[in-house]
Amino acid sequence: MTLKLKHGVIAGSLSIVYQLFRRLIGIVSLIILARILTPEDFGLVAIALIFLNFVDVITNFGGKSYLLSRESIDDQMVLTNWSLRFVLKNTVGLLLALSSFLIANYYDDQRLELIIQVFALQIFLGTLASPGLIYKRKKQELGAITRWNIVTKVISTALTIYIAVRYQTYWALVLGQLISVCGGVLSSYIIAPLRPRFTFKAVKAQWDFAKWILPQSILNFFRSQIDALFVSTVFDKAIMGAYNSMRYYASIPSTIFINPIIGTTLTQFSEFKNNLPYFRSQLQVTFFAFSAIAAPIIDIMRVKDEAIVLIVLGQKWVEYADLFGIFGVFIIVTTINSIVSQIVMLKDATKVLLFYSLGSITFQVLLFTFMDFQDVYHLAKLKIAIDVFLALGFYFYVVLKILGVKALRDITLPMILSIISVVVASQAMSFLPSIDHLFLGLMVYCSVYMVIYASIQLTVVFVLKNKVYCFGYLWRLIDSVKGKLYLSLKRAS
Repeated sequence: MTLKLKHGVIAGSLSIVYQLFRRLIGIVSLIILARILTPEDFGLVAIALIFLNFVDVITNFGGKSYLLSRESIDDQMVLTNWSLRFVLKNTVGLLLALSSFLIANYYDDQRLELIIQVFALQIFLGTLASPGLIYKRKKQELGAITRWNIVTKVISTALTIYIAVRYQTYWALVLGQLISVCGGVLSSYIIAPLRPRFTFKAVKAQWDFAKWILPQSILNFFRSQIDALFVSTVFDKAIMGAYNSMRYYASIPSTIFINPIIGTTLTQFSEFKNNLPYFRSQLQVTFFAFSAIAAPIIDIMRVKDEAIVLIVLGQKWVEYADLFGIFGVFIIVTTINSIVSQIVMLKDATKVLLFYSLGSITFQVLLFTFMDFQDVYHLAKLKIAIDVFLALGFYFYVVLKILGVKALRDITLPMILSIISVVVASQAMSFLPSIDHLFLGLMVYCSVYMVIYASIQLTVVFVLKNKVYCFGYLWRLIDSVKGKLYLSLKRAS
């Protein structure tokens, strides 16, 4: 193994470890905070976060991507990047701080003024981080970065929970973010000290790169946040908090289970993108893996939404449990978009992504402008219905256009069989007697459901293993695991 490849493997492993740790500690902390704070607290901060995230998006000129994509970088390029980022972010951050009273008046809640001003301060502090970190990332020397990121995350999370327990205020959510940013800035000078200096000598090349990144980033922001903007305007803060939180909690299975599995396949696509038959076969495996994992999770979230919310979040969130079940379907949208976008980028058809973003935003604007919603649940159902419709349309168009009719049929058929397996398993579960104990009942339901579902899927795989590539691939994988397990047991005995 070459030194460069070895560094790449180590860097990738460290990145995965940190991302998994960050997600797990984030989930645990939010579950704890959900039991201490109210949906209104989450809603108030969620409104302010919309504006903070918008600032991040419209000032994201792809500076880090630009530097990492160069063959070599020097202080002039790095400091120009830092200077451009400092000016852009703090200009927009200052405008956000100055408009905080207007935002507070619009939402008729003066608490928002100070929260947004603190977020503007957070933007400023974030721009003070050491420019030298990019050298570490360029060389894939991520050990120290990962360690300090974990330390910072643990400290900020612990302080957030302490503030919430001690004072039971929404300020725990605000100050927790501020503490995390401060920790990141301080650790950056320990890891890779480089004194910031203003220079714009290399700005032209970086801005030429940035002007193509910004429009797509802004479109993606509105595509993902337009419903939250509408909910924050029309409904009260408790509903906004529930809407935002349930959407996040419903994405956890995708974040923890589906994305890592799909991601390992996607990273290999570029290696065989010119071998079309093999490319189609691997796509079939990827989409089947997605459907086989996602379908039962979505169905269980739909059927047992109230039990899951009551156990995990507590009584105060139960009235919003329907939102959790509805947003479970969003797993389909995010995963299909991720896989199909990768296909589009590999085939250099990036204009399709732009048109898809524009179409998605247009549909949602029309929905929120002309539709009279009965309640937030009605809105969520229509929002998800449109997203699923657009994602499936995106999938059919890209696969048909790039890979052809046969590939569309071969890739879609295994996913349909996964859905049929879920329908059969769900119907079979109607014969299971109910259990009064909430947690035990949920565990028994999930266990029996997965046994029935797995049995159906394995039967389908066995019957069609010689006719469908992904089923044959899975069966060979099962045989390989059985063989290794048998050898391990034999050696142990």
